[in-house]
Amino acid sequence: MRIFLFLVLIVIPSTMDSQEIKTHQWKNRIILVLSVDADSDPYKTQIANLKQESKGCAERKLVLYEVLQNQVTQHHFEAADKKPSSTTSELFKELMNKNDQFKVILIGLDGTVKEERSEPISNKELFEIIDSMAMRKSEMQKKN
Repeated sequence: MRIFLFLVLIVIPSTMDSQEIKTHQWKNRIILVLSVDADSDPYKTQIANLKQESKGCAERKLVLYEVLQNQVTQHHFEAADKKPSSTTSELFKELMNKNDQFKVILIGLDGTVKEERSEPISNKELFEIIDSMAMRKSEMQKKN
């Protein structure tokens, strides 16, 4: 019994972040901003840029995950809320290579990686990438 409990405590937290991201499939696009240091200029720049364009991010169904070595925080632009998802970050371990300091990853509605960068991406360029996607074009046509 102790062994089972030990295994459950080890395995469940390691998959929680990834499972949480999967819940967004077909509902939201995800932007992951990963950094080894929350005080790094690229990280602070990327987060500030995204939050400046909350309306544009919400319109594009974006959910932001701020991913640090020991914490993941989720931010919904539609509701302007921010909540810590976990205190450990398996996402960080899964997505950051040994030499990475910073990374931005855009995940589409279908759950696949659409863009990955090792430097901040401007909102203009991010929105152009999203707006060029077939599903986004369909969303825009339905609005008109």
